[in-house]
Amino acid sequence: MTINSADHKRDGAGLFALLGLIPMPSDFVTDPATIHGSRIPADPANFGDDIAWDDHKLAYMAARVMGKDVLDLGCVQHDPENYRSRYWLHRALREKAASILGLDLSRDGVAALSARGLEIVHGDAQNFDLSRSFDVIVAGDLMEHLEDFAGFFTSVKRHLRPGGALLVSTPNPWYWRNIAKAVLRAEVDNNPEHTCWFDPRTLRQLAARHDMSLGEIAFGSRYSRDRLMPLPRGIKHTSWHATLRGG
Repeated sequence: MTINSADHKRDGAGLFALLGLIPMPSDFVTDPATIHGSRIPADPANFGDDIAWDDHKLAYMAARVMGKDVLDLGCVQHDPENYRSRYWLHRALREKAASILGLDLSRDGVAALSARGLEIVHGDAQNFDLSRSFDVIVAGDLMEHLEDFAGFFTSVKRHLRPGGALLVSTPNPWYWRNIAKAVLRAEVDNNPEHTCWFDPRTLRQLAARHDMSLGEIAFGSRYSRDRLMPLPRGIKHTSWHATLRGG
């Protein structure tokens, strides 16, 4: 049987449309342009709309930073419009934490946010020493960008108080749309700056190698379409979150 490549592509496109994969909205910014301070709201108390407390990630993180001293790693946004988003994690953390310090690799982004009253310092999440400790360290959608996990875990443990926690959120590699794309494509497209994928088993193993343990986990999706699907939680949701502790 001869398969016409044009027909094959057309049939594939039809399946993608059926699965809701066309058109495919960009989930990431490919141009890490310098953040212009003029595009960030001048008033840090009025960054945008009300915070989306019902969002799965914000709800998970907020419940665990309440009244705590918090370090937020990777808090600068590549796209300045995200500072107005109801889903900006650092903004939500500021509302619930007793105190919060942000750390990011982008000097321009740190300077722009600092000029608007936020306590943000320049640093590398894979190698930092702030000479202070925290109850909670947050790495929201960060670990998949890293390459030096030994440096990351060493730095995190250096700054965690006894009984402290590392909160992580990361994309779900087994999300049903990723599986559908893998069936039809040679590669599953993702953020070009990502170095890896994590699921609970791989993160549990990585954490154990650095004397940390993976505790409670939760899966979530911002899209009602995903939440309503009759699928196991490890497949239906776009991302997942975890709490890690030392020892």
